[in-house]
Amino acid sequence: MTKVQQKNSYTKIANEILEEMGKIKLSPTQYRVLFIIWRFTYGFHRNEHDLSLSFLSQATGCDSRQIQRELKRLEGRRVIFQKIKPGSYRKVSFNKNHDEWVGKTVIGKTEKGEITSGVSNNGASGQSVDKSYGEIDKEERNKKKFKEKDHLPEKPVPFLEYEKFFGTPPSILAENFTYWVEKSQFQEPEEIICETIKRAKLQTPKKPAAYIESILKNIHNLELYTLAAVKEYNAKFDSKVKNKKSEDIPALNNMFLGSMNKQPTRQEIEEINALEKEFPF
Repeated sequence: MTKVQQKNSYTKIANEILEEMGKIKLSPTQYRVLFIIWRFTYGFHRNEHDLSLSFLSQATGCDSRQIQRELKRLEGRRVIFQKIKPGSYRKVSFNKNHDEWVGKTVIGKTEKGEITSGVSNNGASGQSVDKSYGEIDKEERNKKKFKEKDHLPEKPVPFLEYEKFFGTPPSILAENFTYWVEKSQFQEPEEIICETIKRAKLQTPKKPAAYIESILKNIHNLELYTLAAVKEYNAKFDSKVKNKKSEDIPALNNMFLGSMNKQPTRQEIEEINALEKEFPF
């Protein structure tokens, strides 16, 4: 049996933080992620540390994609902060200014009255007989939100899309995908990345990861932030390439008729024109 002794090693966390953590509702995975963040920041007397998705996944036993989602949600609620540089680092820090946390329960106040030390304003001890209007309202909004979510199509997963066409993505590409999803101005990042991967497959590049990253940077620089804008740009690009190829290829009737020593018959001209219509250029 392992004997854990505080004198050997421990992580300093202010009592106020622990008390405030009891007032915010987080998912089980988010709590597990926070424990690791505390361990490798406060546990080493530092405020931030480079914590990769693969490391957090190994430390918590959770899938890296789930870790990525939960980090984004924690950051959205201002419980943590992230500094991400694609292919380089992901520095994570805990926000000790708990007044900035989003979604924290305010103990002792409801919209109907006040509850102090477990006694409600209607005299019932240990519990409040009725939920506050605010709580009921919130529950109804959440029910509606989850019901709507059930009908939404699942977002494509860039990692799986890349794996399908090119095999296991390199670690640097995984970090780059994280940047495009979490930090870019793309409004539909997963869809745009997957669209880029599909087009990359058509070109069969020698270095698909570098090729895809280059394309994503290009369309972001062009301020193509929606999937519709990207598809429209791609369609125009394809049309321009097709037209250029058509200009470089002489018409069939010029090719055949120019090589004939005698004047072609009407039937021969019609047959050549018919062939020309069947070609895709």
